[in-house]
Amino acid sequence: MDKNLFITATILYGVTLIAMVTKSSKRFYTLFFTAGILAHLGGLYIRTLSAHHPPFTNLYETLLLLSLLIVIRLIISEKNIISPLRQLLLFFVIIIMVTIHLLPASFRAVHPLPPALNSFWMYIHIPVYLCGYMALLLACFYALNILLSARSESSPEIVDLARRLNREVKLTFFLLNAGLITGAIWGFVSWGNYWSWDSKEVWALINILLLGFYFHLDKPRIYKKALIIILVIFSVVFTYFGVNFLLAGLHSYR
Repeated sequence: MDKNLFITATILYGVTLIAMVTKSSKRFYTLFFTAGILAHLGGLYIRTLSAHHPPFTNLYETLLLLSLLIVIRLIISEKNIISPLRQLLLFFVIIIMVTIHLLPASFRAVHPLPPALNSFWMYIHIPVYLCGYMALLLACFYALNILLSARSESSPEIVDLARRLNREVKLTFFLLNAGLITGAIWGFVSWGNYWSWDSKEVWALINILLLGFYFHLDKPRIYKKALIIILVIFSVVFTYFGVNFLLAGLHSYR
C-alpha cells in the first residue's frame, strides 16, 4: 500500500513540475503538489505502522523522508526560493523518488529495528541531519548558479544569490553540528562512549571542518565560497552513500 502511495506521489510531483514549466495557473499546480505531498505523507505513515518504528532507519526510508522535507521546504519558503530553483528542486525530488522505486526489494523491505537504533535520540539525530542535508542542497544550487554566472560579484543578482547562499550555509552548519552532538550522545547511550572513530563519525566531522572553511576565508570571495559548498556536497554524498557501501562500521544500516 505504501509503495502505491509513493508511486502516486511521484506522478503528482511530475505533473506539478510540468505545470510549473509550462506556466499553468498557480491554483492548478498547487492542487497537484498538495495531493502529491499528502500521498507522500500517507505512504510514510503506513510505512511507520507496518514497520513499528519511525520511517528513517535505513537508506530507503531516509531518502523518502529527505524528499518530503524538500517539498515541505518548497511550500514554507515559497517566497524566498526563486522560481527556477523551485523547479530544479522539484525535479531533484522526482529523481530521488524514481531512484527509490528502483532500489532492490531487499532495501525496501521492512526490517526489525536494531537494538542500537532503539533510542529516544534517534528521533532527534536523524531528522536534524536530514534537515541539514536539505539546507545544504539549497546552498549547492545557489552555489552552482553563482559559479555558472558570468556576472560580476558586485552585480545585484550575485549579491542576492550570495545572501541566500549565506542563509542556507549558516543553517546547514548549525544542523550538522547539532547532528554530530546528538549522535555523540546517542553513541554514549547505545555503545558506552561518545566517539568511536567510526567511519561515519569521522566523515561527519570532515563535512563540518570543510564547511568551516566557508566562514574563514582571508579574503572572502563569493566564487571561492561557492566552490567550498560544491566540495562539501561531494563529501556529504560520500558520507551518506559511500560510507554505507564501501566502509564497514557501526553505522552500516541499509
